[in-house]
Amino acid sequence: MKIDWLRLTELINANKKILLSTHINPDADGLGSEVAMYYHLKKMNKECKIINISNMMDKYEFLNKDNIIEQYSSEIHDSWIEKCDLAIIFDIGNHSRLGEISNLIKKNNVYCTSIDHHPSDGSYFDYQFLDIKSPATGFMVWQYFKYEKIELSYDMAESLYAALITDTGSFRYNSTTSNCHIMAKELLDLGVKPYDVYASIYEQRSLAQIKLFGKAIESLKIVDEFGCINISLSMLEECGATLDDIDGFTDFIRSIQGVEVAFMISEIKEKNYRINFRSRGKYIINDIAEYFNGGGHKLAAGATVKGLSVEKIESIILDKLKNKKEDLCQ
Repeated sequence: MKIDWLRLTELINANKKILLSTHINPDADGLGSEVAMYYHLKKMNKECKIINISNMMDKYEFLNKDNIIEQYSSEIHDSWIEKCDLAIIFDIGNHSRLGEISNLIKKNNVYCTSIDHHPSDGSYFDYQFLDIKSPATGFMVWQYFKYEKIELSYDMAESLYAALITDTGSFRYNSTTSNCHIMAKELLDLGVKPYDVYASIYEQRSLAQIKLFGKAIESLKIVDEFGCINISLSMLEECGATLDDIDGFTDFIRSIQGVEVAFMISEIKEKNYRINFRSRGKYIINDIAEYFNGGGHKLAAGATVKGLSVEKIESIILDKLKNKKEDLCQ
């Protein structure tokens, strides 16, 4: 998809105070993209901050060597955001995933743009740099730097590599293109150590997480081609785990032979649940996430649900998946 990167350059050049942010519960694609852009803007002597609505998982701390990633606090950040000229939001999909930051941007008439590969109606943003066929938002940021002939520092390269490998499933997903490998080659040529990045993200499992996974497997239900696990607050407490520890569970359930769609329902607080969906490709699942006011990609999506029981959520999802299967069989 052709993107008008000149427009982004003009926006950056025309503004001095720039906010960078990504979605709640940030992943390596959102984090890596904003970190790379931060270092670029600082080289241009821009006044900029990375302010995210929620904290990141410990495994991503290697992206924050200079303590540049801040978690939003009204007392600390409201006065700074209200004076911003420009907000660049990464990997967001729906603006509601910015939380209170989205309200502050609009309240203070901050010009807001996004760099994203998630489907979006665009109604919130003043301008979007959108490519839903892109394998990662970090890939788009790399494309922009290529367009501008920006020389990448090691920290920029490492953060973009983290973005690339997470959203391509370490180059396993069908969204991976030959250009992904060209990008990886160029980043490795700058000194990025692939195993170090991979190990930081994927090889940091705690004993509490392993115990929690065992409990999750005990909850496993397989109905036809669909697999489901549930995580309750009592399970978290019993295992000494946190919600950060559920990362990767849904992908594992999807890997079970015969399972086409996996979903996990995690209790955040009483009658407040987070749903994660993963599909092999036979069934599109982001429309089910959208039913619960969530969103995401066709094969990887999520939502947060309030006021329903876990049994009701599970029943609704299974009914919708069964309808999809019936439609395919017609």
